[in-house]
Amino acid sequence: MLLKRIEAKTLAEAIARVAAECGDDALVVETRPTRNGYLVVATRPETQLAPIDQAGRKNLGDSQRWTRGFAPMAQRASEFGLSNRLLAAIEQSLLGTRVELGRVGDPALGGLCARILQALVKVEPRFEGKRGSDQFRAIAMVGSTGVGKTTTLAKLASRAVQNGEDIAILTVDTYRVAAVEQLRAFADLLEVPIEVAFTPQDLRRLLQLHSHRDRIFLDTTGKSPLDRTALQTLAGALSGKNFARLLCMPAGMRRCDADMVLDSYDKIGIDGVCLTKWDETLVPGESLSAIIERGLPLSHLAIGQDVPADILAADSLQLAQAAFGLEPTEVLA
Repeated sequence: MLLKRIEAKTLAEAIARVAAECGDDALVVETRPTRNGYLVVATRPETQLAPIDQAGRKNLGDSQRWTRGFAPMAQRASEFGLSNRLLAAIEQSLLGTRVELGRVGDPALGGLCARILQALVKVEPRFEGKRGSDQFRAIAMVGSTGVGKTTTLAKLASRAVQNGEDIAILTVDTYRVAAVEQLRAFADLLEVPIEVAFTPQDLRRLLQLHSHRDRIFLDTTGKSPLDRTALQTLAGALSGKNFARLLCMPAGMRRCDADMVLDSYDKIGIDGVCLTKWDETLVPGESLSAIIERGLPLSHLAIGQDVPADILAADSLQLAQAAFGLEPTEVLA
């Protein structure tokens, strides 16, 4: 599912562009005013479902496992990438409701499916917002090389400054070419301090130096999930420093790769996951399923390269709607 970000001077103009670029039945994910007008994030509707045979089963391999009524919803969610394990849990939950699973077309089915999935999606809002006892004050961006850690940091840091927070940016990424210079240019643009920590002792000192600030963002070196030594080094550098670990991983990862990443970084500790590059995949459900099944909270979806615009706070209801290809009114009805 590709999300499209459309800006216009008026809301009517933005909606007209959504219809022109995504179709009259486009799904609107978010609408909000901006300094110059309005922003609308939308997506094309899901592809049409395959036909159902006379026995009430999908004409596709393993979808024959589902009840007649649930099969169309299961197929739609499968195309999104949602796992069979999650779909089985949702279908099992439906058995205790009044929805009719023995026939196709029960109007209440879509909304119930989305509500059940919504309850399974944990979200973590403490990576944003004003400083307080219930907010993460020090945030470390962790993840493999090239997953968008630095860009995600830039987006969150920009939003924090827009919210009036006093922030500092730290980095231990001295391996990647021009990594420090990239962050320094960004920090200068925001007029916030940036510091480089070469050792765990440096990091401890810098945390103390900036302890009065509302928020501290730390960029870390990308570590392969297969490099145990590097991950142990990163864990040691973060140990005892009260960093909330925000794992960045691409939304388009295959399930086996997502499981490998989550297994490896679980040893460091995961306080939240940001699914990056959401706009670059048609099947984000595989990585999303891996997160949900482990009970990990999702913090954000990164939907492009623009800073700070192209990042959305995770919304469990909107994700559930997207997974089943529903309009918001179908869930709220």
